[in-house]
Amino acid sequence: MAKKEKLLEYIDKPVLTDARNSMGCSENWYNPYYAMRETFTKEEIENMSDKEIDNLIKLAENIMKALY
Repeated sequence: MAKKEKLLEYIDKPVLTDARNSMGCSENWYNPYYAMRETFTKEEIENMSDKEIDNLIKLAENIMKALY
């Protein structure tokens, strides 16, 4: 499944956690798909190219690794 399809599916059916990190921030922010869902509207994501989605998810994954 392409990342764009996976992201759009996640937007409609998110898998969320109630966990918090040591600073009190939601652990959901460590999920690149959650970060994208919270940053862009579904319409904005639908209008993005597959390459844009791939690059933004890659960025979110690297930020997640750096913060974790």
